[in-house]
Amino acid sequence: MRLDRFLSNAGIGSRKEVKKLIKCGRIKVNNKIIRHPAYYVNEEETVFLDDERVIPYHNVYIVMNKPEGFTCSKSEYEPNIFEFLIHPYLDKLHIAGRLDKDVEGLIIITNDGQFTHKVISPKSKVEKEYHVEVEGILTDKMINKVEKGIVLKNGMVFAPAKIKQLSDGMVSLVITEGKYHEVKYIIAAIGLVLKRMRRVRIGNLRLDEFNLKKGQWKEIPRKKALKALEGYDKSVYSE
Repeated sequence: MRLDRFLSNAGIGSRKEVKKLIKCGRIKVNNKIIRHPAYYVNEEETVFLDDERVIPYHNVYIVMNKPEGFTCSKSEYEPNIFEFLIHPYLDKLHIAGRLDKDVEGLIIITNDGQFTHKVISPKSKVEKEYHVEVEGILTDKMINKVEKGIVLKNGMVFAPAKIKQLSDGMVSLVITEGKYHEVKYIIAAIGLVLKRMRRVRIGNLRLDEFNLKKGQWKEIPRKKALKALEGYDKSVYSE
């Protein structure tokens, strides 16, 4: 890979900016100053900026406890979750399964498109669990309706899901599709009134295992992120 592309991919700056760094003699490859942007960097070589090692571009996995009132887009016109992130790959990151602005809880932020596809694809059947504060009493009839799958009057169909009572006014709903407003539609379809909701689990990753306050985030190893998919999709890729 060209040296200027290597540096740009690693988040050091734009191609124009890193070319200036190279020509100024601030870049070393294996402790030797390189002034040519087209220099080819192989996998065995180590690159430094001002004697600090440059980490090659790699897949990133971040878990966040999303607060209410923030979108999962990169909109400039309303508060969004990317405002909490300070990361060299910020412009390359996206969310593996968005949450609505008024919903809080676990989100995974990554630059790994294949991972995201596995998480959100209905074919993978990765479970997403929500704790939903509701008005009304969950009945056996409602549970059966959710477990059989719901068809709305407008023809929208939701796959079978799992629902149970956690406490007075709080239920757990587990879905595998992630369609637009799916949780809200299911709760309304069985006659309950949704007050608030929080996603507490994606696959095998649980929000409470990370001990994150609202708005806090943590970068996790690739191996840990892939555990979210274990047991759901036989085609889960390995290290």
